[in-house]
Amino acid sequence: MNLRNFFCLLLAALLWSAGCRTLPPAPPPGAVISPEELLARLQARQEQVQSFQAKGRITFLSPQRNYSGTALLTGRLPAGLKVDVLDFLGRTILSFATDGAEVKVLSPQENKLFQGPATPRNLAAFIPPTVSLPQALRLLVGALPLSSGPPQNFDYEAATGRYRLEWRQGGALIERLWVAAQGLYPVQEEWFGGAPEAQFTAELANFGALAPETPEKITLKTPTPKMEMRLVYRNLKLNPPLTPAELTLASPPGVVQVPLGR
Repeated sequence: MNLRNFFCLLLAALLWSAGCRTLPPAPPPGAVISPEELLARLQARQEQVQSFQAKGRITFLSPQRNYSGTALLTGRLPAGLKVDVLDFLGRTILSFATDGAEVKVLSPQENKLFQGPATPRNLAAFIPPTVSLPQALRLLVGALPLSSGPPQNFDYEAATGRYRLEWRQGGALIERLWVAAQGLYPVQEEWFGGAPEAQFTAELANFGALAPETPEKITLKTPTPKMEMRLVYRNLKLNPPLTPAELTLASPPGVVQVPLGR
């Protein structure tokens, strides 16, 4: 390279660098017309999902126990859910099923089938007590918000490119939801339910990677009991025509049935 060409390249680099420094920042995504329009879009997505079948990697972290495996999930909104958790050899670690009235939990290692009413205590075999069954099903498909009616507070956070919506009742915070301006997807949720601190939080990511309008990754955390659930879908099918058997946990031959209290 001769000296002239070198100086030409150097000058071009300097001009490019100076031009980059003077370029204005990219404008934020266009705002929706109103909070009512944003809410209408979110609710329209909710109405599209009635059932689902999924396979993914699930991880539970808590002070009492940790486990990770493949999860097979079948759900029908608002209150039908069946989950099978498998180890890396494909063996069942836990099977869980509920129709909103009854809970069945199969522990193959113990050869026991636990059965009882769908109370928060019994649902806690898979769902933390601070999360209701309908809430859990909606979180699994990204069907947020969890509150009905319009939010009392609505703001756009330019620094993060997200909308923040808050629902209150009698002055107490019920729900806080962040929606990404790009795509208008719900990406972070805090549920207070009127309590001073959040009862649970959720983060959702990679919407549309496997199925339209639904997340690929979900992280759910609860402070009391302290627990974290991470779910990464590998396959996700929306609105399959489910049969009752697909949501029912059958009693294997020879299993010991154990009644659950409330």
